[in-house]
Amino acid sequence: MRHGDRVKKLGRKKEHRLALLKNLCRSLFIFERIKTTLPKAKEAKKLAEHLIEFAKRNDLSAKRRIYRFIPDHKLVKIICEEIGPKFSERQGGYTRIYRLGPRLGDGAEMAILELVEQNDPSTIVSRRKLIERRKLVEEKSKKEKKKKVKKEKKTKEKKIKQEIPKKKKPGKKEKKISRKKKAKKEKKDKKASKQIKGKKRTKSKKKRK
Repeated sequence: MRHGDRVKKLGRKKEHRLALLKNLCRSLFIFERIKTTLPKAKEAKKLAEHLIEFAKRNDLSAKRRIYRFIPDHKLVKIICEEIGPKFSERQGGYTRIYRLGPRLGDGAEMAILELVEQNDPSTIVSRRKLIERRKLVEEKSKKEKKKKVKKEKKTKEKKIKQEIPKKKKPGKKEKKISRKKKAKKEKKDKKASKQIKGKKRTKSKKKRK
């Protein structure tokens, strides 16, 4: 028995349930047609029609009330200026539900939730590009900026390297020549040291005599 339980909990806590319904309504206003389970569709229908009532008013307070559930300024503008005026002559019944039968796997009953008055597919595609791909464009621009900064650093480093003359590394032949020169110098030094020692010895012998 329900015992006055007005809320369909959908197997979720309050925060999770609200987030689910907000996302369903958001995708409904973008695509104007979504596929989900029947209990979720029934609960999302209530919230969507509630928001369309505010969109028909199209004033500041109504926009703020819609923004509480759909925190996206561009989408709120679309709801109030494009979707709301289409239902100005209607007094309720802004959405409809089609039952699709059980889902393969768990057997959950599926349904399609859609707006009664719909736009052309081309306008829906342009709306989706405007809203869904906005973050991707921002990310791309950030990546491009980083690439530009890296390129500028590389060009600066190249200029600095060009200005500073590079020390040539000695080749194989030069290395061999340098080794030979070192060996010759060592031999000369040894000979000179031997001669100096011999002169010292002769001097010392003369003094003794």
